[in-house]
Amino acid sequence: MNEMQLTEIRNYLLDKKLPIDILMEVQDHFVSQISDLEKEENLSFEDTFEKVKNSWQNDLKLYWDGSLDLNDKSRFTKKMYRQINLGILKETIKIGVCIIFLLLILAQFTGVFVFKYVLTLAVVALTFFPLINYLVHQQDFKLAKKYENYVLTYYQQPEAIFVSSFAVLLPNIFEIYDHSEAVYNVFRFSFSPVQGFSPFLFWSVFFFLIFGNVVIYVNQRNYLRQIHKVKPFLRYLTPSS
Repeated sequence: MNEMQLTEIRNYLLDKKLPIDILMEVQDHFVSQISDLEKEENLSFEDTFEKVKNSWQNDLKLYWDGSLDLNDKSRFTKKMYRQINLGILKETIKIGVCIIFLLLILAQFTGVFVFKYVLTLAVVALTFFPLINYLVHQQDFKLAKKYENYVLTYYQQPEAIFVSSFAVLLPNIFEIYDHSEAVYNVFRFSFSPVQGFSPFLFWSVFFFLIFGNVVIYVNQRNYLRQIHKVKPFLRYLTPSS
């Protein structure tokens, strides 16, 4: 398959507004299917390309499904997004539960004084780690903004997403330290109330700072993995002005 034919396939898929990392996989399927049909049915590239497009027509047709997301998406893209979200959810729960389990084990072998410091430092570290990770890999993360006319990967996030964690952490950091004894007691199966602070609010902040930051980390890690796959494809894209 020559470069002109590959360009025709690529441009067709770009018109379907697929995230680039997904587009690259679909393009491989197109190339494979077209090559197989050319051999099996002895057809020209244009004829086989048309047959493959027709076989993907329903999956790649763009439409709005009436949701809050006003952007047109294909059924194939939505299916992939559901699978990705399920993977993110599973990984977030797994990592978050591991963190809580480690804190629970720590509570069994330390006193409340040590636990309060470790818990507070853990929450702060979880909040700062995504920011540090972003700064270390800043050039890779900025590619999403450089090519903002495209979706490079579903995992790309706006830079402002870090603000949400800090917005929760900064006003509540002393509350977390002051009331971490309540976490200690719960982890030692002694359910004393959170004094002077809404229990619902405290536990909401506590779980948000753990699981919310894990979500950010999982997205960052997956973004970096996918963006390295996408980089060779960027030569076909036009950077935003």
